[in-house]
Amino acid sequence: MGDRPRWIKADAVYCDVQRTVDRCFLLKPDEAVRQIIGSAAGRALEKYPVKLFALDFNINHKQNLISPISDAPEHIQAVAKFHQMFNSLIARGINKYYGREGALFSSRNRSTEAVDDVSIEQQLLYAVTNVAKDGLVDRVTHWRGFSSYQQLATGEVERFRYIDWTAWHKAGGKKSNKKPEAFLKTVQVRLSPLPGWAHMPEHKRQAHFRREVRKREQLYREQREGRPVLGVRKLEKIDPRDKPKTPFVRTRKPICHAATKMAAENYRVALRNFLDQYWYASGMWQRGVRHVEFPLGSFKPPDIRAVA
Repeated sequence: MGDRPRWIKADAVYCDVQRTVDRCFLLKPDEAVRQIIGSAAGRALEKYPVKLFALDFNINHKQNLISPISDAPEHIQAVAKFHQMFNSLIARGINKYYGREGALFSSRNRSTEAVDDVSIEQQLLYAVTNVAKDGLVDRVTHWRGFSSYQQLATGEVERFRYIDWTAWHKAGGKKSNKKPEAFLKTVQVRLSPLPGWAHMPEHKRQAHFRREVRKREQLYREQREGRPVLGVRKLEKIDPRDKPKTPFVRTRKPICHAATKMAAENYRVALRNFLDQYWYASGMWQRGVRHVEFPLGSFKPPDIRAVA
């Protein structure tokens, strides 16, 4: 069964997960990969502004929390366009770095809405501490891959470097005798505060975040029952083309992330109403009715017609 039609709302936070092809360790901790990821996110944010609450990478998957900045059609569309540009830049950069070809991610984002402040915070903390949960490092601060932790914990906004290859080619490329390094640029990835944290002073928000991360680190430490983590040195030696030895178990995508049964049921009812409207509009659209109205926050099916 295919994915549900996308439903993007300005007042909603979407939790996305995306895995590499064959679960390969192409996102392992590496400073060059970290710069590729950071510069890709910064460039995509500049062109397609969105509210990005967290962006965290494990060795073979990424997780992010995202929301449009308003319900204007261009801002709703910006969420999808941000992902398209971001993923494209990462894939091109990592393929060039590792000398590989083809897709980086196995499928499109697995996106799930978090419907209340409690579940939103839980999903953010899960994304940030996932590397500790998986036994890769003991503390998130030991992780040398791309992480939201530093900015959320201290407010420090890092700058990432990239070479503007488009500008280099426009300047003549190899024929110009100009080094690509002359076209080095920098961008930032500035995260937005969670809706439930927006009322808190910045220093209290950071203290709350650090405290909650420590709680989860301690929980994962207890769950390991003395088993050691992989650690920084072993992570550095991992072959990026390797993959887990354990078989992949696909789990059912949840309808939503919710802290209570009532919140989940309310979302289920709203989703059913949205889908009823969408499938009706989609059916009319495919019959050639171009004036049909689609529900707010949805995307029309592609208009594919044969040429006689």
